[in-house]
Amino acid sequence: MHSKTIYYTLIIFPVLFVVCMADAIFASDSSKNYSILIDLIKLEDKQGPFFALNDFEKSFDQDLHKESIEFFNQHPDLIKKIQADLDDQPIQWRLKNISHRLMYVPETREEYTAIFERYCNDVVKDILRLTESNNPYITIHTLGASKPENSATKGIDAFIVHNLGKEYVATYVFSNKDQKEIAIELTGKIFLGEVGSYSSYISLNENGSFEFTRDHFTIWQNSAKNPYTALITPVEETLHIILRQYTERSIQDRIENSAVKTLKEVEAIVEDWISVEEAIVGGLVYALLPSTVEKYIPDLPDSLVESDIKTKIEFKKYRHLRKGIKIVEQLGYKKSIKMYQDDPMTFRNLLM
Repeated sequence: MHSKTIYYTLIIFPVLFVVCMADAIFASDSSKNYSILIDLIKLEDKQGPFFALNDFEKSFDQDLHKESIEFFNQHPDLIKKIQADLDDQPIQWRLKNISHRLMYVPETREEYTAIFERYCNDVVKDILRLTESNNPYITIHTLGASKPENSATKGIDAFIVHNLGKEYVATYVFSNKDQKEIAIELTGKIFLGEVGSYSSYISLNENGSFEFTRDHFTIWQNSAKNPYTALITPVEETLHIILRQYTERSIQDRIENSAVKTLKEVEAIVEDWISVEEAIVGGLVYALLPSTVEKYIPDLPDSLVESDIKTKIEFKKYRHLRKGIKIVEQLGYKKSIKMYQDDPMTFRNLLM
C-alpha cells in the first residue's frame, strides 16, 4: 500500500578552567549552579564534520525544496543551458523526488558534555515533577561519531548534538512542449536553524485512511547564538512530547469531521495545530522558567529571554507565541495543561 507522509514535526576558556568549574558546580547537589553554561554554549560553533543520524527517506520537505529553488535562481546560466538543450522552447519543470536524512555535528568537549548532560537531566526531572508526567526517556546522552542504534524498547532517546542539519538529494525534471526531458539532480547539506527536534508523521493511504507515527528520539542542540535558546531546549521538547498525543487527537478529529481529501488540505490542518502546540509549550516554558532554568542559572539575563521570543515570532509556526504566554500566565500552568489534555480546541479558541 502506498502512502504520502507529512512531517510536522544551532570567548575561549582554558580547559583547566572548565574542569575546575565543573568540580565547583557539582560540589553540592543541593545547590547546583550551571551559570557557566551561558559562556560554554557560545564557546564554539563547529560546522562539521557531519555524521548521519538516520537513513535517507523519500518525502517532501518545504525548506529543502526552497533551497533547491534558490540554487536555480542563483545559477541562471544553468537554466539557459537547460533551455538550449530543450531546443530553446518554453520549459516546464517539476520535482520528481526528494530524499533527505538528518545529519549532526557531535560535541567533542568532554567537560562541556558532562556539564550539559547533567543540566539536561536535572531540568527534565523538574519539568516531569511539576507537570506530574511520566518519564518518556530511555536515555539522555551526547552523540559521538557513531550512528545510534534503533531502540527496541518503548520510550524516547534524547540525543544531544553540537549542531544539526539535513543532507538531501533532489531530482527536478525540465521538459518542453515536445515532451523532451532533462533531469537535474541536486545534492547538498543545510543547517536546520532549530535547536530542538521531535517529529510526528501522519500518513495518508490510498484508501483514504491515515495513521500517526512518531520518532523514537528527540534531538537537542547544545549550541545557539542565544544561550537561553539552547538552555530551554530540553524543557521545550519534553513539553512537546507530553502534549503531542493531544495535538494529534485534535488533528484527527478535524480531518474526520471535515470534507478534507487532499494532501494540501491535511497539511494546512497540521500546520494550524502545530502553531497551537507551539503556543502552549512557549507559554508553559515561560511560566515554569523560575522553577527550572532560572533555578540553576540565577543570573540569567532577562534580555536573553526576550531576544529568544522576538526571534521565534518571526517564524509562522510561532505566530501565537506571545498570546500563548499571556494565556498560560492568566490560567496558570496546571490549568493550561489540563485544558489542553481535556479539550485542545478550547485552548485554541483562546488564541484566535
